[in-house]
Amino acid sequence: MAGQHTMMAQQQYWSDLKERGSQWGPAAFAFLYRMFGRRACLIVLGPVIAFFYVSGRVQRRASRDYLRRIWRLQGRPGQPGHWQSLRHFFAFGSAMLDKLASWIGDIDREAVTDLDGPVMAGVRADPQGALILSAHVGNVEIVRAIAARHQKRRVHVIIHTKGAENFNRLIQKFAPSSSVRLIPAAEIGVGTAMFLSAAIERGEWVVIMGDRTPVHGSGRTLSVPFLGAPAHFPLGPFLLMHALKCKTYLLLCYKQDGRYRVRFSRFGEGTAPMASDRQAVLQAHVQRYAAALEEILRDAPFQWFNFYEYWAPQPDRERAG
Repeated sequence: MAGQHTMMAQQQYWSDLKERGSQWGPAAFAFLYRMFGRRACLIVLGPVIAFFYVSGRVQRRASRDYLRRIWRLQGRPGQPGHWQSLRHFFAFGSAMLDKLASWIGDIDREAVTDLDGPVMAGVRADPQGALILSAHVGNVEIVRAIAARHQKRRVHVIIHTKGAENFNRLIQKFAPSSSVRLIPAAEIGVGTAMFLSAAIERGEWVVIMGDRTPVHGSGRTLSVPFLGAPAHFPLGPFLLMHALKCKTYLLLCYKQDGRYRVRFSRFGEGTAPMASDRQAVLQAHVQRYAAALEEILRDAPFQWFNFYEYWAPQPDRERAG
């Protein structure tokens, strides 16, 4: 039980840390970016990231744990140290600037590789909307922003922080033509599910992350092998996929060699399983999602931004029924 409480407390700590920064950080950096550009933001961001690295013992330890697992999986000699973990933190800071740049309009289609594959072309041509699963890898916001600007599709993004309205106001301020709306995950109920279903019928996209367990310990999870050990993934995104009964895609966008690369694939067929098959189908979905995420992280290990002990014990909440 001690391990369970520790993990929940650490997830809460990371969430609170992001919430404190979200009150002033995005707006301040948006202004700085607009006035002086990316280089000035990187200069300011450097000491900020260094401070959070030194003071964030929980996040630093989680980063080292994750990187050790990647090192073992890749067969690298030795162990990752402070330099590799600090690089992980700076990759996160750089991704935050790229997220901002994508909404302002400074990153466009030409900066993203593999954006126009056959699966993406098919979903763009489909008049009906879709549910898009993603992860805290790289910068999926780039693809969302490009879709919103070039296709004029409305995009609803389900996020796991309380600052959705703050971010919505920021998007409207710096990108008034954006058709993106952020929805807090905590607010998803019957009414929100009906709203999202109607949105998909209108041809809109719903985006949700599949790699963030509930911060407050509520909600159901399911354990599957991930980076060499069992890890708990949230069932919420996959239950939503069954509830909406819509086409579902997996979208992962990560940075490699200075460019963003997109992997976009069909994930679900828009049908709900029989009650007797439900648990097995959910298990298969979560396992496939974890395997796709692991494949990306083998190629781009510094691009996963989950800074808590992902493999720590959790309460047994695996039953989906």
